[in-house]
Amino acid sequence: MKRFNDKAIIITGADSSLGRVTALQLAREGANVILLGTNSTLLEHIASELPEDHTWINTGNHLAVTCDITNEQQGERLVSHILDKYHRVDGLININTEVKISQALLTELAKTKGSIVNVSLLSDTSEPWSLTAYKKAYEKLTTHNKQLALDYGSKEVRVNGVHAGLTVEDSDNIDNVALFTEQSPLSKLLHMEEIANAILFLASHESSIITGTTLAVDGGLSLTF
Repeated sequence: MKRFNDKAIIITGADSSLGRVTALQLAREGANVILLGTNSTLLEHIASELPEDHTWINTGNHLAVTCDITNEQQGERLVSHILDKYHRVDGLININTEVKISQALLTELAKTKGSIVNVSLLSDTSEPWSLTAYKKAYEKLTTHNKQLALDYGSKEVRVNGVHAGLTVEDSDNIDNVALFTEQSPLSKLLHMEEIANAILFLASHESSIITGTTLAVDGGLSLTF
């Protein structure tokens, strides 16, 4: 059985490389995917790539929405739109997006005992990649996830995170590649699919008892901190 049959999952930062790969994996596992970002053309292109499952357990409809989810009013309108279409919200995956969870979204996640996965991918931001910046981002994400997990635990909404290392898409920066591979125990760059695998695990029922955890998907680089 697919892990996300008929579940409605929101992805912020969906117009990124990781957003696209994560959306594809979710759709293959039966999810109705709501793609959020700032590039409407790219979002529509990604939505057109997503496989449709038209069996009785999944309507196979995906949404591409240009929306500033950090704006509470826009966030509430988004939730209303999702409820009109899917009648539920099961998960929120934030890729390099600082999101203030609106009361409307939290209420719906509580109804489904849903989950939030916050993802930090330093190479997908304007921040220069370095070991110091990577450690700082990891510590910030870890603290943030723990606090939200405590805040939302009474509502049975889980909050976890994924902190990703350098990917094969960043291999053009020779200095960064050498720094990463020399320091990380596994000495290899990451593939986007490997990061998405961790995200889907934390978003799925397989991790139903896990909250407040931040997975370092980095070939063991975090062991050197």
